Amino acid sequence: MRRRAFPAGRGALVAAAVLALGVAAPGPVPHGTRAAAPNAAAPASAEAAPTAAPELITVDTGRQSGALKKAGLGTLFGITTTPDTPVSLTDGSQVLLAQHQSLDGDRSYPSSTEAVAAKLRGTGVRMVGRYNDLMGGWPYVWKGIDDWMGKVDSATRSLQKYKDVLHSVAPLNEPDNKLGPHAGSPFMTDPRVPGATYDAKVEWLWTETVRRIRALDPQVRIMGPNYEHYNPWEAADRQPRMRNFLVNAKNTGTLPGIIGWHSLGPSPGDVPETLTRYYRPLERELGISPRPVMIEEYGPGNGEFEGVPGTVIKHWAEFARYDVDSAAMGIYTNPGLLGNTLRRTSEGLKPNGGWYFANWYRQLQGTRIDVSRWDTRHYQGSDGVASWDPAARTATLLAGGDEGDIDVRFLGLGARGLGPQVRVRIDYADWTTDPAATDRRAERAGDPQTGTYNVYDKVLTLGADGHLTVPVRRMERLDGYRITVQPAGAPAAYPTKYEAEDARQNRTALHLGSDTALASGRGYVGGIDAADSSVAFTVNAAQAGIHVMTVRYANGTGAESRHTVRVGTESQGEVVYPATNGWANTAMRTVTKRIALAAGANTVTLGKGPGHAELDYVDVRPDTHRYEAELATVTDAGLRHYRWNEFPDYVGGIDRSGASVEFTVEAPRSGSYLLDVGYANGTPDPADHVVTVDGAAAGRIAMPSMGAWLDTERQDAVARRATLRVTLHEGLNRVRLAKGTGYAELDWLALRLD
Repeated sequence: MRRRAFPAGRGALVAAAVLALGVAAPGPVPHGTRAAAPNAAAPASAEAAPTAAPELITVDTGRQSGALKKAGLGTLFGITTTPDTPVSLTDGSQVLLAQHQSLDGDRSYPSSTEAVAAKLRGTGVRMVGRYNDLMGGWPYVWKGIDDWMGKVDSATRSLQKYKDVLHSVAPLNEPDNKLGPHAGSPFMTDPRVPGATYDAKVEWLWTETVRRIRALDPQVRIMGPNYEHYNPWEAADRQPRMRNFLVNAKNTGTLPGIIGWHSLGPSPGDVPETLTRYYRPLERELGISPRPVMIEEYGPGNGEFEGVPGTVIKHWAEFARYDVDSAAMGIYTNPGLLGNTLRRTSEGLKPNGGWYFANWYRQLQGTRIDVSRWDTRHYQGSDGVASWDPAARTATLLAGGDEGDIDVRFLGLGARGLGPQVRVRIDYADWTTDPAATDRRAERAGDPQTGTYNVYDKVLTLGADGHLTVPVRRMERLDGYRITVQPAGAPAAYPTKYEAEDARQNRTALHLGSDTALASGRGYVGGIDAADSSVAFTVNAAQAGIHVMTVRYANGTGAESRHTVRVGTESQGEVVYPATNGWANTAMRTVTKRIALAAGANTVTLGKGPGHAELDYVDVRPDTHRYEAELATVTDAGLRHYRWNEFPDYVGGIDRSGASVEFTVEAPRSGSYLLDVGYANGTPDPADHVVTVDGAAAGRIAMPSMGAWLDTERQDAVARRATLRVTLHEGLNRVRLAKGTGYAELDWLALRLD
């Protein structure tokens, strides 16, 4: 079995607090004692090895502090007209957008305020207009005070048309360094901008700009100074700069209604450090009333941040903990994708795991409750944000950010009127990765998803103290988790999830007793040890196609184990199970396998293979992976980006003999497939590419003229689809498209059943 679209070691998310519930935890049981078959003996390494105590997140439902502000549910340039960001997805995951401020009547730039304002009407999303972006250039190009004030006037007239969706305006953006602080710059040498130093000139410009804005609109909320760097402990000039800014603004009557800066660094703790130890004391010292705080751009920009659930949650947690009012994630990739939480597909933009995680936060109701993680192993470990919804009598924690075992301790549930029994549910938002991709940065991953995954939904009993410990086992660092505790009730229906204990079994051992505390449903299936042992699931598919099967399992042998896979009577390879630290009564995790299904009911059978493994459930969904050309192996061609974007989005310049793009694709079984290729041919003549599979000729794929290249204002909307029938073997195949006749650009490749 090849596991290449998703991480091989999905965490076993476990909510059975066996010790905390006063239930004796079952000890590790050698696999041979579980099996009904005589060949079930396992090596001594099957016993669970000692592990370090899990990290601890404490959720204190008795410590509540007002409504959730949901700071962090925002992004820079998150919505655009090209690509056409869906309004429903915007409203489902955002509360604040920082957009390019428009001149009056100018809708030409796709992420500008005038271009997107109409898209936000009727939603709960508001935007910040960034005036400095009107200057153009990067760093900004200073063209004189008359040019600037003319743009300020035009922009202020513009925003009168969409005040209903406007949160505030930022007159300056990163003024600590982006206006030209070096000697001889147009800004520094402009005789009409007074001031002996760069900072003094910026303060004068702030004063005059704010006065100009307020002369036209006295009510608009103003945010500033919006520095790029305000970590005062890092440089001696940063606190004096903020002090001087506030003194000048107070003296000139131009104090911002919202104080704002950027936190563009890897540490989520930079904001609370700056806020509590430097900024708030400065307000008190200067006699300035406390300002709402906006972090207009946040995040490290280190390739493992944008939209990635396990990274953003650490920032959300600190924003909530220290009462930050609003925050927008900085982006370093492509605008219009709601902070990297959407992905392009042939059906338009679709959400990935990051969007679903943000959607969970957007949906949270009630008051914020205290979350503490200071007693964990390391500062950058797991963290979370939590709420208590009194109407639903539900405590919810969103968490993530570390690898391994995490205990979540809910305090005071009994005092909230819950118990003695409660319903505990754990779901996760999956940040998928493709290990076969050439560019494996986390922010380049994140397949579009059909939804989140549930691994646990059952009724448990609170401890005598009214508390509950919820172990989350094998947390995946990039994923996001939702843990919900509510009044006891029946589990929800999960149409794609199939419990092993409810499947058809042959020569197995069904476990429904005291050792099933970690199991998803009523129990799990072990003893799949005889040559003809099997578990057969009836899986429904809305339509024929390639699907991804996620299997939750335990393998306590200490070595890799396997199950054979059959769909109906057709063999479709194997599921490979890395060793877990024990059997299903102590440890579980998940793996994935692609399978080919017919429309309607399919019998998917997992049978005995080498080694031993126990089964909890399978979750089967349509495969959503699209193989991107820019992430493939590119030879003698060029990575290109769509207009306005920064990261590569396609491959062009496939112009010379030997130029090629090679994709690594996974086929669930050997046979005939259809390759769909997104391409552009801007010449008037037809083109084709030569296709090989694992080095063997597979034909030519025709790419008729379409009259445009991919670098257009419509971006990938101009791409067309070309199709070729090929024969693939089960597992990984190297599919290469090389220069043939004419010229064509490559965007993506997808695999379909023939």
